[in-house]
Amino acid sequence: MAEDRVRRVFEVSEAGRLMVTRRAGREVREALEEALSGLPKGGVLYVDTRGVEMMDYSFADEALGILVSRVSAGEYGDRKVVLVEEDRDLLENVEASLRQRSLAMIRVPEPGGEPSVVGSIKDHLLETLQTIHSAGSITTAELAKRLGLNQTACNNRATNLFRLGLVGRRPGQSGRQYVYERIA
Repeated sequence: MAEDRVRRVFEVSEAGRLMVTRRAGREVREALEEALSGLPKGGVLYVDTRGVEMMDYSFADEALGILVSRVSAGEYGDRKVVLVEEDRDLLENVEASLRQRSLAMIRVPEPGGEPSVVGSIKDHLLETLQTIHSAGSITTAELAKRLGLNQTACNNRATNLFRLGLVGRRPGQSGRQYVYERIA
Protein backbone atom coordinates (compact mmCIF):
# COMPACT_ATOMS: atom_id res chain seq x y z
CA MET A 1 0.00 0.00 0.00
CA ALA A 2 0.98 3.64 -0.39
CA GLU A 3 1.68 3.92 3.34
CA ASP A 4 4.42 1.29 2.95
CA ARG A 5 6.41 3.39 0.47
CA VAL A 6 9.82 4.59 1.61
CA ARG A 7 9.85 8.38 1.65
CA ARG A 8 12.87 10.66 1.91
CA VAL A 9 13.05 14.44 1.97
CA PHE A 10 15.67 16.39 0.02
CA GLU A 11 15.95 19.98 1.29
CA VAL A 12 16.98 22.15 -1.67
CA SER A 13 17.70 25.12 0.62
CA GLU A 14 20.74 23.26 1.98
CA ALA A 15 22.36 24.11 -1.38
CA GLY A 16 21.43 27.79 -0.93
CA ARG A 17 18.50 30.17 -0.71
CA LEU A 18 18.92 31.73 -4.16
CA MET A 19 18.50 29.07 -6.82
CA VAL A 20 19.61 30.65 -10.07
CA THR A 21 21.46 29.50 -13.20
CA ARG A 22 21.52 26.23 -15.08
CA ARG A 23 24.83 25.31 -13.50
CA ALA A 24 23.35 25.45 -9.99
CA GLY A 25 20.29 23.58 -11.28
CA ARG A 26 22.49 20.84 -12.72
CA GLU A 27 24.35 20.45 -9.41
CA VAL A 28 21.10 20.15 -7.46
CA ARG A 29 19.62 17.77 -10.08
CA GLU A 30 22.65 15.51 -9.82
CA ALA A 31 22.22 15.39 -6.03
CA LEU A 32 18.48 14.72 -6.47
CA GLU A 33 19.23 11.92 -8.95
CA GLU A 34 21.64 10.33 -6.50
CA ALA A 35 19.05 10.52 -3.69
CA LEU A 36 16.33 9.15 -5.96
CA SER A 37 18.53 6.30 -7.19
CA GLY A 38 19.27 5.37 -3.58
CA LEU A 39 15.60 4.76 -2.81
CA PRO A 40 14.18 1.25 -2.98
CA LYS A 41 11.63 0.34 -5.65
CA GLY A 42 8.42 2.28 -5.03
CA GLY A 43 10.21 4.97 -3.01
CA VAL A 44 9.19 8.63 -3.09
CA LEU A 45 11.62 11.55 -2.93
CA TYR A 46 10.09 14.73 -1.53
CA VAL A 47 11.91 17.71 -3.07
CA ASP A 48 11.47 20.38 -0.40
CA THR A 49 11.96 23.91 -1.75
CA ARG A 50 10.30 25.72 1.18
CA GLY A 51 13.51 27.40 2.39
CA VAL A 52 14.38 28.75 -1.07
CA GLU A 53 13.82 32.49 -1.45
CA MET A 54 14.18 32.73 -5.24
CA MET A 55 14.24 30.24 -8.09
CA ASP A 56 14.70 31.35 -11.69
CA TYR A 57 13.46 29.51 -14.77
CA SER A 58 16.94 28.24 -15.71
CA PHE A 59 17.37 26.56 -12.34
CA ALA A 60 13.80 25.18 -12.25
CA ASP A 61 14.12 23.70 -15.73
CA GLU A 62 17.56 22.21 -15.18
CA ALA A 63 16.87 20.80 -11.72
CA LEU A 64 13.20 19.83 -11.81
CA GLY A 65 12.15 19.89 -15.48
CA ILE A 66 14.87 17.46 -16.51
CA LEU A 67 14.43 15.30 -13.39
CA VAL A 68 10.66 14.94 -13.92
CA SER A 69 11.29 14.21 -17.60
CA ARG A 70 13.62 11.38 -16.65
CA VAL A 71 11.22 10.01 -14.02
CA SER A 72 8.39 9.96 -16.57
CA ALA A 73 10.68 8.24 -19.09
CA GLY A 74 11.12 5.42 -16.58
CA GLU A 75 14.82 5.99 -15.86
CA TYR A 76 14.25 5.50 -12.13
CA GLY A 77 11.88 2.56 -12.33
CA ASP A 78 9.01 2.80 -9.87
CA ARG A 79 10.58 5.67 -7.89
CA LYS A 80 8.65 8.96 -7.80
CA VAL A 81 9.27 12.61 -6.92
CA VAL A 82 6.94 14.99 -5.11
CA LEU A 83 7.49 18.75 -4.78
CA VAL A 84 7.07 20.29 -1.33
CA GLU A 85 6.26 24.00 -1.67
CA GLU A 86 3.61 26.37 -0.40
CA ASP A 87 4.67 29.63 -2.10
CA ARG A 88 2.76 30.12 -5.37
CA ASP A 89 5.28 32.74 -6.56
CA LEU A 90 8.16 30.28 -6.26
CA LEU A 91 6.17 27.68 -8.18
CA GLU A 92 5.79 29.87 -11.27
CA ASN A 93 9.08 28.88 -12.88
CA VAL A 94 8.66 25.21 -11.94
CA GLU A 95 5.20 25.30 -13.50
CA ALA A 96 6.52 27.03 -16.64
CA SER A 97 9.27 24.44 -17.07
CA LEU A 98 6.92 21.49 -16.63
CA ARG A 99 4.30 22.98 -18.97
CA GLN A 100 6.98 23.63 -21.61
CA ARG A 101 7.85 19.93 -21.42
CA SER A 102 4.17 18.80 -21.23
CA LEU A 103 4.86 17.26 -17.83
CA ALA A 104 3.45 17.50 -14.34
CA MET A 105 4.34 16.54 -10.80
CA ILE A 106 2.53 16.20 -7.51
CA ARG A 107 2.94 19.12 -5.10
CA VAL A 108 2.16 19.22 -1.40
CA PRO A 109 2.45 22.22 0.95
CA GLU A 110 4.22 19.92 3.44
CA PRO A 111 4.89 16.17 3.61
CA GLY A 112 1.53 14.56 4.35
CA GLY A 113 -0.33 17.65 3.08
CA GLU A 114 -3.12 17.69 0.52
CA PRO A 115 -1.68 16.99 -2.96
CA SER A 116 -2.21 19.12 -6.04
CA VAL A 117 -0.67 19.17 -9.51
CA VAL A 118 2.01 21.50 -10.87
CA GLY A 119 2.56 21.52 -14.62
CA SER A 120 0.52 20.30 -17.55
CA ILE A 121 -2.01 17.48 -17.41
CA LYS A 122 -5.01 16.83 -19.63
CA ASP A 123 -8.46 17.31 -18.08
CA HIS A 124 -9.49 13.66 -18.37
CA LEU A 125 -6.26 12.58 -16.66
CA LEU A 126 -6.75 15.18 -13.94
CA GLU A 127 -10.24 13.79 -13.27
CA THR A 128 -8.76 10.29 -12.99
CA LEU A 129 -5.91 11.49 -10.77
CA GLN A 130 -8.35 13.25 -8.43
CA THR A 131 -10.42 10.07 -8.17
CA ILE A 132 -7.33 8.00 -7.33
CA HIS A 133 -6.25 10.60 -4.75
CA SER A 134 -9.64 10.68 -3.08
CA ALA A 135 -9.71 6.87 -2.90
CA GLY A 136 -6.11 6.59 -1.75
CA SER A 137 -5.87 3.18 -3.39
CA ILE A 138 -8.21 1.81 -6.07
CA THR A 139 -8.55 -1.02 -8.59
CA THR A 140 -9.21 -0.36 -12.25
CA ALA A 141 -12.69 -1.91 -11.88
CA GLU A 142 -13.62 0.42 -9.02
CA LEU A 143 -12.11 3.39 -10.87
CA ALA A 144 -14.27 2.55 -13.89
CA LYS A 145 -17.40 2.48 -11.70
CA ARG A 146 -16.61 5.83 -10.09
CA LEU A 147 -15.85 7.53 -13.40
CA GLY A 148 -18.64 5.85 -15.36
CA LEU A 149 -16.20 4.54 -17.98
CA ASN A 150 -15.19 1.12 -19.23
CA GLN A 151 -12.23 -0.63 -17.59
CA THR A 152 -10.02 -0.36 -20.67
CA ALA A 153 -10.34 3.43 -20.75
CA CYS A 154 -9.65 3.63 -17.02
CA ASN A 155 -6.66 1.33 -17.28
CA ASN A 156 -5.25 3.48 -20.10
CA ARG A 157 -5.73 6.66 -18.05
CA ALA A 158 -4.25 5.19 -14.86
CA THR A 159 -1.31 3.72 -16.81
CA ASN A 160 -0.62 7.17 -18.29
CA LEU A 161 -0.66 8.70 -14.80
CA PHE A 162 1.69 5.97 -13.57
CA ARG A 163 4.11 6.59 -16.45
CA LEU A 164 4.04 10.33 -15.74
CA GLY A 165 5.09 9.56 -12.17
CA LEU A 166 1.87 10.93 -10.66
CA VAL A 167 0.54 7.71 -9.08
CA GLY A 168 1.92 4.43 -7.80
CA ARG A 169 0.89 1.00 -9.01
CA ARG A 170 1.04 -2.52 -7.60
CA PRO A 171 -0.46 -5.85 -8.63
CA GLY A 172 -3.93 -6.50 -7.24
CA GLN A 173 -4.83 -9.55 -5.19
CA SER A 174 -6.11 -11.45 -8.20
CA GLY A 175 -2.90 -10.66 -10.07
CA ARG A 176 -5.01 -9.79 -13.11
CA GLN A 177 -5.40 -6.08 -12.53
CA TYR A 178 -3.42 -3.32 -10.91
CA VAL A 179 -4.21 -1.24 -7.87
CA TYR A 180 -3.36 2.42 -8.40
CA GLU A 181 -2.53 4.62 -5.43
CA ARG A 182 -1.61 8.13 -4.54
CA ILE A 183 2.07 8.76 -3.90
CA ALA A 184 1.69 11.70 -1.50
